[in-house]
Amino acid sequence: MRSILVALGALLCSLPVLADSYRNCSEQWNAVKPLRIVALNQHAADIVLALGAGPALVGVAYLDDNAAGQRPSEYFGVPVIARQYPASEVLYAAKPDLVIGGFASAFGDGVTSRLGLARNGVGSYLLESACNGHSLDYFAHVRNDLLTLGKLLHQQQKAQALIDSMETDLASARALARTGQPLSVFYLDSEVKGLDSEGRRGFVTTLLAAVGARNVFADINLYRVTVNSETLLASDPDVILLADAEWSPAMRKRYLLTHDPVLSQLRAVRENRMIDIPFTHLLPTFNSGRVALELARQLNALNKK
Repeated sequence: MRSILVALGALLCSLPVLADSYRNCSEQWNAVKPLRIVALNQHAADIVLALGAGPALVGVAYLDDNAAGQRPSEYFGVPVIARQYPASEVLYAAKPDLVIGGFASAFGDGVTSRLGLARNGVGSYLLESACNGHSLDYFAHVRNDLLTLGKLLHQQQKAQALIDSMETDLASARALARTGQPLSVFYLDSEVKGLDSEGRRGFVTTLLAAVGARNVFADINLYRVTVNSETLLASDPDVILLADAEWSPAMRKRYLLTHDPVLSQLRAVRENRMIDIPFTHLLPTFNSGRVALELARQLNALNKK
């Protein structure tokens, strides 16, 4: 333990002094121009890569998508430093000057908290959709993330191009939205500890609304919602959206839905009106416009059957 603390102390002494100011989660923060970035969630890493700052990305952690889980050592050429969140000595061993998280849980206590990192000369950024007390305007959060990180990474032009692309795709998705009664959709996030989904405060509600569909549990003013089989059967959704996650693959969800004596009675299951989608595509990020457009196309195809 003593050797770990000594090594950690040596790393801290070599870290740069914070400089540039930026606003994140309604607070003012500081960081140097990032030359060594660690992303503690897959969708956070994806934003860095999309902004063209891949060469500065020295480590990623917590890959969520089922396909991404098949890259145990590298993610698009970037080392995977931990299967989930890294221990403090592993994080500091990467010598980051900026740590980006996609969920609030990415930043722990002590030296891995945002304040702890700042005290030790390391900047941090939490995607706005994960900030405490955030609004439900998720696409505005994406724009804010891109503008702030684009400026911090000196990639403002790329950031604006990503925003413009998202807006164009969202407009195209809205144009494809069916008229009349919107399709009702149940989102199955995980089946590990019950049928986990999202209520009104979840991004999936916003994503479905953008394509002219409706989350069957949008009336529940919560982010996370867990329902039982009978409640879901009573709602009888037109379509079921299945997150394809490393910790809960879509294939396993399909098996449950088709073999459970109650769930197999759902009209969407009987008629195979189910859509698989990578988990990170169900989080607000730079490609959410493209995700919305593809989802609109898939819903239209199902509606024509």
